[in-house]
Amino acid sequence: MRQTRTAAASSDPTAKQLGFTLIELLLTIAVLGILAAILIPQLTGDLPERLNAGAQVVAADLDYARSLAVANNSSYRLTFEPDNNRYYLRHSGTSPQFNTLPQSPFRQTDDPADQQTTNLSVLPIPAPGVRLIAAVQMQAGAQSTTSVEFTPLGGTTSTYPTVIWIGCGAGGPLQRFISISVDPVTGLVSIGSPVTALPATVTSVVPQSVQSVSVGGGA
Repeated sequence: MRQTRTAAASSDPTAKQLGFTLIELLLTIAVLGILAAILIPQLTGDLPERLNAGAQVVAADLDYARSLAVANNSSYRLTFEPDNNRYYLRHSGTSPQFNTLPQSPFRQTDDPADQQTTNLSVLPIPAPGVRLIAAVQMQAGAQSTTSVEFTPLGGTTSTYPTVIWIGCGAGGPLQRFISISVDPVTGLVSIGSPVTALPATVTSVVPQSVQSVSVGGGA
C-alpha cells in the first residue's frame, strides 16, 4: 500500500512544487542587485555634469543681475517659478530708465523689453534635463521664497543667504540635486556639490511633486 501511494504521487503532475524555492529567490535577488550595481552608476554617471551645467547657467544669471544693480546704482530682481521650471529678471528699482533691460542673446524671443526669462526646460542638456526645485532663504532652517533682489551695493535685500536648488534625474536613486547659494552681504554666488537628496530643511517646504519631477532635454 505504501509503495502504491508513492508511485501515484510521483506520477501526479499536480504534486510538482509550485513557485520559487528560497534558493531561487535569493539567486534572483542577487542577480538583480548585481545588475543594479552595474546599471545605476552608468545611468547616473553624467547627472553631476548636467547639474553643474544647469547650475552654471543659474549662477551666471545671478551674477548678471548683481552686476546690473551695481553698474546702474539700482535694484534688480530674479523671480523663480518652480512650477514652470523657469525664472525671470526684471529691474526693481525706482528709476524707470532702467526698466528696459540691455539686449542679450539669452533672452527669449517673446520676452517683453523689461524682462529676461530663463527656462531650464529648453537648455541644451540631454534628457533628463534639469529642474528648478526651489528657492529658499536659510532663516530658521529654510523658508520658501520666490525671488532674490540685488541692491546697488551688490548685496541682497535679505539678511539671510538665499539658496536655489535644481535637480536632475527620474527620482529615487536616479536623481541628484545641487545648490546655488547667494551671500546676502556681498551678493557673491557659490555652487555646491551634487547630492543624492535634498536637506530635510528644504524638503519640508518643497512639494513632493516638484522634488520628483524630471524633464526632457532641450532642443
